[in-house]
Amino acid sequence: MKDNNQLYAAIDLGSNSFHMLVVQNVAGKPRTVAKVKRKVRLASGLDSNNKLELAAMQRGWQCLSLFAERIEHIPKENIKVVSTATLRLATNASEFCATANHILGIDIDIISGEKEAALIYHGMAVTSDSADKRLIIDIGGASTELILGQASTPLVLNSLHMGCVTWRDRYFSDGLLNSHNFEQAINAAAEVFKETQGDYLAHQWQLSLGASGSVQAVQEVLIAQRLNEEITLEKLRLIQQQTMACVSQDKLDVDGLIDDRKPVFASGLAILIMLFEQLNIDVMMASGGALREGLIDQLLKTPLVTDIRQDCCLHLQQRFDVDLKQADQVTEVALALFNQLESQHGFSAQDKEMLRYAAQLHEIGCSIEYLQANKHGAYLLSHIAMAGFSKQQQKIISALVGNYKNEINDDRLRQQAWCSVEGALLLMSCLRLAVIICGRYQADRLAALNIKLSYQASTLIITHQTQQPLFVAELALETQLNNMLSIG
Repeated sequence: MKDNNQLYAAIDLGSNSFHMLVVQNVAGKPRTVAKVKRKVRLASGLDSNNKLELAAMQRGWQCLSLFAERIEHIPKENIKVVSTATLRLATNASEFCATANHILGIDIDIISGEKEAALIYHGMAVTSDSADKRLIIDIGGASTELILGQASTPLVLNSLHMGCVTWRDRYFSDGLLNSHNFEQAINAAAEVFKETQGDYLAHQWQLSLGASGSVQAVQEVLIAQRLNEEITLEKLRLIQQQTMACVSQDKLDVDGLIDDRKPVFASGLAILIMLFEQLNIDVMMASGGALREGLIDQLLKTPLVTDIRQDCCLHLQQRFDVDLKQADQVTEVALALFNQLESQHGFSAQDKEMLRYAAQLHEIGCSIEYLQANKHGAYLLSHIAMAGFSKQQQKIISALVGNYKNEINDDRLRQQAWCSVEGALLLMSCLRLAVIICGRYQADRLAALNIKLSYQASTLIITHQTQQPLFVAELALETQLNNMLSIG
């Protein structure tokens, strides 16, 4: 039975959806135990005088009744409830909150746009790995937050009065997905952004992240269409063309777009296109956290971690009792092999990092069973929460771990979109060879075996100077399993 004193909840009454995140404090880290999301579309209930219609308030109260049941045993001091743009605008917000406070037993905090932006940045900072200067964009239902910051410190905060629900109601109300509606929506968003644009163009940043459902929806479409997870203006325009080809909202059918995201997809896409154009954004990735994660972190008061991915890796090693000595030695050898191939194939520093984390976690499945440890490890790393890692980074690590021994599963390598299949096979080969070379605590064999790798015509050629019978036998078996590998 869970200790209720170690349970924490963050509730976000957004303009499009209401969200609830419940976590358990496990050794100072939040472990998600429940996530609930309901499409309330509160912003759609604002009339021309910014008064919330009764029907919209009733949708909100009904949703909060569900949330109240889930949090009734959590200490009140462990719960935070905030509301954002719509209740900031609503002239009768107090009427909604009076009933909502009674339902939840907790007072709702209607936070300012600046505080919302700061919480979004904090939630991103504790879940996304980077010390670089970062631009964060969160397209909500009735507002869009833009935050420029470095490490854990936000530098520029703005909350703009435009969102995917309000822009849908203004510029796509006829249900048509045509160039006229898109152009109107993009131009109107640019007009709203005009006053604050200079705040951002005065800076340079190294990383752009999106913390909203609109960005996540675009990323899901890209991954489904095997365009990798990096969002660019060219890809956004491609998705816009696919969207307009559907002609109308009721016929919207873009590969990778789930039904839940369809109602506000076009409007969110228009705002995102405008921001890419006005800020000259080259590439954007989806962030792992946002407002709710920021609230949870404030509740837990966890110390700031400077290297989130490494911290995540260490946590998984401890949780699944990974042999750290073996992990370190396999990592050392795998990276030494990688270094021989790096210039020949044109790998990036990030590719090397993915190999390093795969080597560190390759035996994670041994905690379940040894013979099929690679399969167990791949499953765990496909489904477990990995703070600081993007979806495609998680997929490539899972694919490599799933192939560190036994027969090679090409499907895992083809299903990831982090790198080419050829590149994934080379990374996999470095890991598999490292495992063979190390045996158990024998990393020093690499120098003794005098192994050299070269890559020619889609073949990885390995040469060595040894007659050690076990190694020679294992290498011969590896060439039978790995069609890419040849003994020179």
